[in-house]
Amino acid sequence: MAIIVDVRQDKRKSGNKLWYGHAWHPQILDTRALAKRVEQNVSVKESDVFAVLIELANVLTYEMQNGTKCSLDRFGYFYPQLRSTGAVTKEDYSITSNIKDTVIKFTPYFTRDKKNAASGKTSGLSSRALDEGFSYVLKDKIVQEPEP
Repeated sequence: MAIIVDVRQDKRKSGNKLWYGHAWHPQILDTRALAKRVEQNVSVKESDVFAVLIELANVLTYEMQNGTKCSLDRFGYFYPQLRSTGAVTKEDYSITSNIKDTVIKFTPYFTRDKKNAASGKTSGLSSRALDEGFSYVLKDKIVQEPEP
């Protein structure tokens, strides 16, 4: 299957009225459905996979609430990031008035080509592991079966 692209026009008053592609998500897999998919590929029962996924979510939440950046090998990093307003001086900065909220960010795992990796350069990313192999199809071209 491919990523389905829904093309919509920017209709904001301050917008440029151009058309942009947005990923359309025809389904959402919950933890139970993911556990069932994992079970098909390993020799572990769905209930065990489900328990591990639930506990992974609990541990990630706990660790990020404590400021930890969490890495899942060959997948990526989850980490907390602050949204805050600026202060004129460092002394004027207040946690209660300047920090607006916290968001969880995700950065996919990436690899670098050997030449740039050996030289220590941070540029020259050759791939992001999760970004490879995608194909796309326009939503308008998808034939959907009528609702029963």
